[in-house]
Amino acid sequence: MKLELKLALIGAISKIVIFLLFLIVLEQFFDTIATNHTDRDLRKMKDQTLSIVNKIGIRSFLKEEQDSAYASYNMLKEEFIALNLTAGAIPGKFAYATVRREIEGEEFDYRILTYTFMIDKQYYSLEIGRNIQIISGFKQAIKLISLATILFVLIITILFDIGISKYLLRPLNQMIIPKLKTTTTPESFDYSELKTSTTDFAYLNHVINELMLKATTILATQKKFIADVSHELMTPVSVIQSKMENFAASPQLPQKLVPAVVDIQYQINRLQQIIRALLLISKIENDQYPKKETFFVFKLIDEIITDIEDRAAIKNISLENQVEPQVRVTDINRSLIHIMMFNLISNAIKYNREGGYVRISSLLNENGLTIEVADNGTGIKSDQIPFIFDRFKRIKPNITEGFGLGLSIVKSIAEYHHLSTGVTSVEDQGSVFKIIFPLNYVKIH
Repeated sequence: MKLELKLALIGAISKIVIFLLFLIVLEQFFDTIATNHTDRDLRKMKDQTLSIVNKIGIRSFLKEEQDSAYASYNMLKEEFIALNLTAGAIPGKFAYATVRREIEGEEFDYRILTYTFMIDKQYYSLEIGRNIQIISGFKQAIKLISLATILFVLIITILFDIGISKYLLRPLNQMIIPKLKTTTTPESFDYSELKTSTTDFAYLNHVINELMLKATTILATQKKFIADVSHELMTPVSVIQSKMENFAASPQLPQKLVPAVVDIQYQINRLQQIIRALLLISKIENDQYPKKETFFVFKLIDEIITDIEDRAAIKNISLENQVEPQVRVTDINRSLIHIMMFNLISNAIKYNREGGYVRISSLLNENGLTIEVADNGTGIKSDQIPFIFDRFKRIKPNITEGFGLGLSIVKSIAEYHHLSTGVTSVEDQGSVFKIIFPLNYVKIH
């Protein structure tokens, strides 16, 4: 999840918690306000009722057949007034209560004010009630309005927070991250300063610049060391090889030493191949090859098949060039692509079975031009596939031919040209190596 979304989410959660707490407090507040408002109205009604009683007398309210009680309800049972004869009460005392009353066969919840007064030496209890369902409806309406307002404010603030987060994180999203994404090698890194008023981002950019500078220096030193060592090794190795050839050709060489000399020559030759491979990788990584050539892939594969068909014939392996003849690639170094494809086809022959096949095909689609080198050889174990492009890693350690740099060279050449690589393999059934050229490299004529 992106940082700006996380910030907005955290802000939203905190606001939701605050608003929920606010709603709880608000509900209690509304309950208190509504109850106080109702009690105040009941006191006014009490005063008005007593004023009328004082004017027209208590007997006017009491029924002739039952002069100890009086009750009056409005049509909707929203309010009622009741007078009851009582005894032993303290005049002038009033109390509030919320009770359920049955009126004309129906039960209602009322907020009731009870007041005791004395007229003509007789005590009376006055009850004035208001249906609290009306109050609850009023409170519910207010709560709904408040909830809708809070939700509206919450949505607005979340959108505002997202906008603010996008604005504040713009230097990170539009400058720092794109700069890192577009960097293919440390040498191509953009060391420009970041124009921002946020000191944290400016510091982050400065630290990244310093880190990339250190990485570039270390990598350049490492590449130079490999190149220098490989170059310097070539001279003494060549001298040793020359002396061993002279020694092997000497008639004075005892017969029993011939196998040892031959083995030494083989190891010297192998060492030369390793040095040349390391030099090649070093030159590729140091960007010492131009990428300006255009050529037909079919013709390149044809040349490789011509060069290598003798090795395939030894194991009776058929080589099939099924690449589309009209497809060309451009802005490429032909020599490097030749080495890359040669290594792939050579490996397909090396790890193939007697009477097998090596098929080189092409597929052009929206993803680019895919060149596949497929064989029905021994295949690769699934746990080895992630490591096959590592240097000095052999697919089959028991095979002495080669020195474990072929696929590493393939990977270096592919990365140098910004090509994608892939491999699928099933042990004892064969392998398929893929090289994908982006569409901007491809031309059809």
